[in-house]
Amino acid sequence: MKDQLRNLDQLSRRQFVARTAKTALGVSILPVAGTSTKVLAAGGGKAEHCIFFYMAGGMTHMETFDPKPGTETGGKTKGISTGVAGVELAEFMPQLAANFKDIAVIRSMTQKTGDHRGGSYWMHTSYQPRATIIHPSMGPWAQTLLGKKHETLPDSVVIGAGGNHPGAGFFGPALAPLPIGDADKGVQNARFYEGVDEDLFDKRLDLMNTFDEAFQRKFKTDDVNAYTQFYDETLRLMKSEDLDTFDLSKEDNYQEKVGRYGNSRVGKGAMLAKRLVSSGVRFVEVNAGGWDMHNDLWNAIPGTAGSLDKALSTLIEDLKAEGLFEKTLIVLGTEFGRTPLINANGGRDHHPRCFSTMFAGGGISGGQVYGETDELGMSVKENPVTPGEFNATIAHAMGLDLNKVVYSPSGRPFLIAGHKHDPKTDEVVTESQPIMPLFS
Repeated sequence: MKDQLRNLDQLSRRQFVARTAKTALGVSILPVAGTSTKVLAAGGGKAEHCIFFYMAGGMTHMETFDPKPGTETGGKTKGISTGVAGVELAEFMPQLAANFKDIAVIRSMTQKTGDHRGGSYWMHTSYQPRATIIHPSMGPWAQTLLGKKHETLPDSVVIGAGGNHPGAGFFGPALAPLPIGDADKGVQNARFYEGVDEDLFDKRLDLMNTFDEAFQRKFKTDDVNAYTQFYDETLRLMKSEDLDTFDLSKEDNYQEKVGRYGNSRVGKGAMLAKRLVSSGVRFVEVNAGGWDMHNDLWNAIPGTAGSLDKALSTLIEDLKAEGLFEKTLIVLGTEFGRTPLINANGGRDHHPRCFSTMFAGGGISGGQVYGETDELGMSVKENPVTPGEFNATIAHAMGLDLNKVVYSPSGRPFLIAGHKHDPKTDEVVTESQPIMPLFS
C-alpha cells in the first residue's frame, strides 16, 4: 500500500482506486473513466480473424504502393493502372493493381525511428520500446479483450518472425502466440510421444505432475499459473487432431495451390494463414523479410514484391471463395519506408518519415487510397498515420474496445493503441483513433 501511495503523483485518485480493486478483487481489465472516444461505426467488429503480413526490413513504398515514375526520385520503377483515376501501383504488383477494388492503401504512414528493431516494435505494439517492460502485440490483445476463440487451437500464431517479436509481452506465456519458424514444417517435433505407448506417455505425464505439484502449491504466483496453463494447452493441442491444421502437406491440391500462392516464404505463409483462419484461429502474422534493400534494388525488387503480390492476391481470391473475406481482415505493415534518393549502391536507405501499408476484407472499403506523400515521396503531405492509428484500425475492425485499460503486473495502465494522460482530468485515455474512412 505504501508503494501505491508513493505513486499518487503519477496516477489520479480514480486510477489508484482501480489499481486497488485489481489487487483486492482480481480485476485486471477496467473501462477508462471519463472517456468519450469510443467509436461505433460501419465496419467495426466485422473481422472475426486477422492475417497480418509483416514485411521485415523496411518495405520500399516507391516500388510497391506509392510509385513516383518520371520524377527525380522515382528511379527505374514504372507505374501500373488500378482502374481508379489518378491511382497507380508499382509495376511489380500487377495482380493487386488489377484487383484494386479489394484493397485500401495507406500512403501516409509515418514513424519516429529508422531503427529496424525499434520501428518493428512500435508497429506491433503501438508503444516505444522500454527497457523495463515488454508490451503485447495485437493477437494477445485480442484474446485478452475477446476471450479465447477456439477450444484447442491457439488464439494467435506467428509464422517466421524470429526471436525479436514482442509476443504476449506483459500478458505472459498463457497468451503467447504459437511460433512457427517455417510454414512448410509447421509445428516441429510436435509428436514427441510418437513411438511411445499412450498409457506409458500418460504415466510419465502423471509422474511429472506429481513432482511439480509441491512446487505449484508452494509458489502460487501468476507466472507459475500462466506457464502451467500454457503447458496444459500445448499438450491438448499435441494430442488433438487439430494439430493437422498446421501441416500444409494435408492441404487439398497442395501442389496446385503452391503454384498459385508461390513457392516462396510469403506464399507458403499465406497458404498456412488461410488454413489456420479457416479452422478457427483468430490472429495470424506472416513475417517475410528481404526488404532491407540498400544495394542493387532493381534486381531484388521484382522477386520480392512479385512474391508478395501473388500471395496476397491469391489469398483474397481463396477467402472470397470460402466466404471468409468479409470476416477476415488482411493487413500489410512494415517498420518504415526507404529513401526517395537512390544511394551510390543502387539502393534506398531507411526512411521513417513516410511509408505505405495496406488493408483488405473485414469491413474495409476497397478501391481507395488514404493519405498522400509529396511529389518526391519524401514526406507526408496529407493525413499522417502513426503506428498507434494503424493498430487502432485493426482493433476497430475486430471489435476491440479501444477504451479499455489493462494493467500490467507492475500496476501500470495500458491501452491497445497507446495511451496518454488527459491534461484536464489526468485520466488515462486512448492515444490513437482508427482511420474511419477505410470502413464501408
